[in-house]
Amino acid sequence: PKSPKILVSNVMTSHVRTAAPSDALPEIWKVLMAERCHHIPIVENDRPIGMISTRDLVSIARKHDSDARSSSLYETGCAREVMSTDLQTVRTDDSVDVAIDRIGIGDIHALIVLDEEDRLAGIVTNHDLLHYLID
Repeated sequence: PKSPKILVSNVMTSHVRTAAPSDALPEIWKVLMAERCHHIPIVENDRPIGMISTRDLVSIARKHDSDARSSSLYETGCAREVMSTDLQTVRTDDSVDVAIDRIGIGDIHALIVLDEEDRLAGIVTNHDLLHYLID
């Protein structure tokens, strides 16, 4: 790690596309593809309540042919049905080293960034942190 004085707010993506819990999965897929991103926070009343990744949707689509439930889920399902609710978070004023430690452990590729009132402030991904470490 470079410096504990660099804050998450300096490396995060603050202009994040979000979805509502009731948004249809095909629409979320379109947003992910159009924005060329891999994670979309699911937000209710400015507060993140879940996250969907391209990997989540690919997993559903992969089962699509062999499983009737997956097929109907992908075609008619909504974010609330498949979103991860075990959110991994950091705060805007956390050191970037905190984010590096959290993403460096396990199978986490993105962290929700919260402001002082627990509202969505942004997202920090393994790509953001790699760019930070290289620069």
